[in-house]
Amino acid sequence: MSESSTKQVEGILGKLPMFRHVAPAQLHKLARHAALRRAAKDTLLYERGDPATGCYALIYGLVKLSLRGPGGSEKVLRLVGAGETFAESVMFHERPHPVTALVLADSQLVFLPAEAIYDLLEHDRSFARALLAGLSQRIHTLIDDIEAYSLESGTQRIAAFLHSLADPSGPAPSRVRLPANKTVIASRLGITKETFSRLLHELSSQGLIEVCQREIVLRDPPRLAELARNGANP
Repeated sequence: MSESSTKQVEGILGKLPMFRHVAPAQLHKLARHAALRRAAKDTLLYERGDPATGCYALIYGLVKLSLRGPGGSEKVLRLVGAGETFAESVMFHERPHPVTALVLADSQLVFLPAEAIYDLLEHDRSFARALLAGLSQRIHTLIDDIEAYSLESGTQRIAAFLHSLADPSGPAPSRVRLPANKTVIASRLGITKETFSRLLHELSSQGLIEVCQREIVLRDPPRLAELARNGANP
């Protein structure tokens, strides 16, 4: 990889939560071993059972992490967006990938080989501490997800999801676009596609949103946020 590409990757890594506390010299070492990859929509990055040889950071695009049941049913575990990492936990305990990663929109990624990360872990304690801080934050995020699926209603989950798509500093009403089709998003939120469509219609009837296929206008973001938090339309 050229020096300019290395600098580009170094800047990208430094903005990721996983490497936010890592020193510039350490980031430079990682960037020298990384690879920039472009992936078109519907590209299969890896399947469940494939060996885990490193982790990924998404620069732009969208990646779906999912499981398939014996009957072919799919459960979407995560939609990875720009600025996020994935496959890191599997890499550390050297087991095969437990999920399948499929590109849902034209994407660019950084691939970090496991060997480069292991080398820094063995020789630099400050890097190990910084990496643990980033991974700890990821664990807290996963716990928040589990809490939402276990304790929040479908309406709360949809309201929170829609609110997360909006620019918090932007004007209201805010226009957002669903990052994937309704089937994928419904699976990610732990509800059926039919329930997702019905609850969108209810939110529209309440004047909170306006739906036009994958384009959604958030007519009252503060009320939507309140609904996501408390489960009651104020």
